[in-house]
Amino acid sequence: MKKTLFSFLATALFSVSSFSQQKISFETSEGYNLGSVIGQKEWTVQTENVPNSSFQVVTGKASDGTNAVEVTSTNAYLENKMTYLFKKIPEYNRLSVSADVKLEKLDSSEYYMLSLYDHRNGENSWAGGFNFLISGNFYADNNLNFQALGKWIPGKWYNLKIEIDHVTEKNIKYYLDNQLVHTSPLSSKVVRANDLNFEFDNDGSGFIVDNIIIKDMDQLSVSDINKTQVNIFPNPTSDFINIKSDEKIKSVKLYNVSGSLVKTENNEFSRINVSNLPKGNYLISIETDFGIETKKIIKE
Repeated sequence: MKKTLFSFLATALFSVSSFSQQKISFETSEGYNLGSVIGQKEWTVQTENVPNSSFQVVTGKASDGTNAVEVTSTNAYLENKMTYLFKKIPEYNRLSVSADVKLEKLDSSEYYMLSLYDHRNGENSWAGGFNFLISGNFYADNNLNFQALGKWIPGKWYNLKIEIDHVTEKNIKYYLDNQLVHTSPLSSKVVRANDLNFEFDNDGSGFIVDNIIIKDMDQLSVSDINKTQVNIFPNPTSDFINIKSDEKIKSVKLYNVSGSLVKTENNEFSRINVSNLPKGNYLISIETDFGIETKKIIKE
């Protein structure tokens, strides 16, 4: 059911984050500014008929927080030509990606939301996504099969989620509003999904996207088991972070909100000096013999 995908994606590889979970809600605190999202935080567009100004970070239309991205149509429809708003994502063995989407109206544009690709060596292999037709029908869809999900409602927020197991089960699972609605084999051409896309054909209506969550399910499965074993305090802090762990600490890494590593310690210890760091939000990743746990800290 997939429309023709034109070769367009950037060839630069994504610098894989060490975080087990990444949230993109287009907030100022995440480093986003109001205005075109194109060029912010590696968001890109491939299009022949939609200007960058049609992809706006806006306020007051969010499903989560304050900001969201609103995509507007110029009504310059080109047959069999889709417009792709996309971003590189980490190549996890077991990947979970979710987002909130709201589509403007029926009998207008056609959409592929939360569409995932494997882009490598100049080729694009489609893993799957949610297909919203102009008729109101919508599907959990990929190149191997699809599942009808009923009728979609314009102006309604939908939470869409896809889980991909590249290693063990080699399948793709689709969730609609937190309910599993379809499970499909994964195409053998998809080595690792690494591109997240939101697509439409610019036929008179647009959409809003917010609250994107990208997870490494392998890391989460380890972290979730050990959440009660590692504690950090005080938080917020202005000078030191104390770490209390039931297990031996192997390493501690501190990242800023852009995902850059700003501090690392590789010996057993229980106190981190953060007095020389700028004020703001950070993620601290603590590795023990039983896995890795990531926590948010605030430097005052």
